[in-house]
Amino acid sequence: MPGRSRRLRTPGARRPALFWASVLIAFAVGIALGGGVLSRFTADGDIRDLRSQVQDLEQRNDTLDARARAGDGFADAAAPGALGRSLAGFPVLLVVAPDADGGDITQINRRVTQAGGTVAGTVRLTDALYADDQSERLRGTVDNAAPVGVTLDAGQVDPRARAGDLIGSVLLGKGTAPAVSQGGTDALVTLRQAGFLAFDGPTVPGARAAIVVTGGAVAADHAAQGQGIGRLAAGLSRHGDGSVLVGRTGSASGSGPIVVVRQDQALAARLATVDDVDTTVGQVSTALALSQATRGEVRAYGAGVR
Repeated sequence: MPGRSRRLRTPGARRPALFWASVLIAFAVGIALGGGVLSRFTADGDIRDLRSQVQDLEQRNDTLDARARAGDGFADAAAPGALGRSLAGFPVLLVVAPDADGGDITQINRRVTQAGGTVAGTVRLTDALYADDQSERLRGTVDNAAPVGVTLDAGQVDPRARAGDLIGSVLLGKGTAPAVSQGGTDALVTLRQAGFLAFDGPTVPGARAAIVVTGGAVAADHAAQGQGIGRLAAGLSRHGDGSVLVGRTGSASGSGPIVVVRQDQALAARLATVDDVDTTVGQVSTALALSQATRGEVRAYGAGVR
């Protein structure tokens, strides 16, 4: 028995037990550190880094907002001197797309008046004008509604462009606002009855220049609408002393209507554009661009100008 007792207490007999105990302890410590203390320190570091990035972005955004407000304030103060009476004697036609913002239209009216012009009348376009399944019906309606003596551009096959061509033919004149004929009134009424446009009263007064007002960014699945507005403005711009297509921020990117104009050099040479009419700077630029266009200086304004 004494010999057996001594054998159980030898170091060699205790090594396997100590080894496995050490392994289990190390494993437990590893789990504790990896899933607990260390991971908490790592997560805290990530959170602090993200919080710092957010604060940096917020500061930059505040700076940009302050600059935008300063720019708008300057544009508002400088508008009377910049515009002068540059649109004096110019009755202006407003053509309003379905997604145009009412506040933008109010401010455009204000700036046109500030430049000495008058808004002669407003034509409101409808969603039906841009519906894919209405294209052939629109083409037929436009071609049949054209009054005697009005020849639409034979090279323009897009029905929206032809609609713009027709509207411009009967409502816009060079040098003087046309007296809208009975045939012109009938053409407008036909388009209204077909559900493609709307206006108040029995007809729309003639004008010398036009502003086509649209909205902002156009979703990819509504690309046809953006292109259609741009093409209608293109057809309209063949008539009168000057035209400008204006949209909100985003209208000059992706499927926006202003993209159609700026990507076509021939069209961009005769149709002015403004792509930030949701700002004071853009609203003043609209009246400025129109007055310049009436003098043959066709320009593009806005954040999307490259």
